[in-house]
Amino acid sequence: MTIMLKHLVRLTAVLLFLGASALRAEEINPPFGLRWGETAQRLEKLLGGAKATIVDKRFVDGKEAWDVEGLLQTGLKRTVFYFHRGELVEVELQYQQDGWDDAQYTNLMNDVRKRLEQRYGEGQLVARRTEQAPDSDVTQKIVGYKWNQNNTAIELVYFAAVNTSQSYRTLSVHYKTY
Repeated sequence: MTIMLKHLVRLTAVLLFLGASALRAEEINPPFGLRWGETAQRLEKLLGGAKATIVDKRFVDGKEAWDVEGLLQTGLKRTVFYFHRGELVEVELQYQQDGWDDAQYTNLMNDVRKRLEQRYGEGQLVARRTEQAPDSDVTQKIVGYKWNQNNTAIELVYFAAVNTSQSYRTLSVHYKTY
């Protein structure tokens, strides 16, 4: 009986381990088939081959940031690549489409969120607010989700600032390694 119980415990442990491995989410890598730690020189060559343009290089929080336009993807206005010591550590995809309203951005966000959840599991809601800006007729809205795994993360954020005469809306998908 004791031997049978030991075998049953071992079998249960093996099945739990296999089940946990099967349920484990995919590793979070940057988009476009890139890898964390890509060198700035290699990425510059890849961007040239893709006919994308580096429109600005600047420093943000101790990291070199490149604003890149021309990467073909529906609604993608700009991509920001961040480097620390010459190696890729963050990629931010910024989606903006002239003429889109709140409902169209919400649909895009829901589509992106579903794809991320299929790959990485359920995201954590980190922000959901709509408020009037102080001393202004501008209504601001922010909705954000985050996925964390093995010292990497993805943040999905929708931001809108709207009044009766104008609006600014953007959806950001920000990949990071720590």
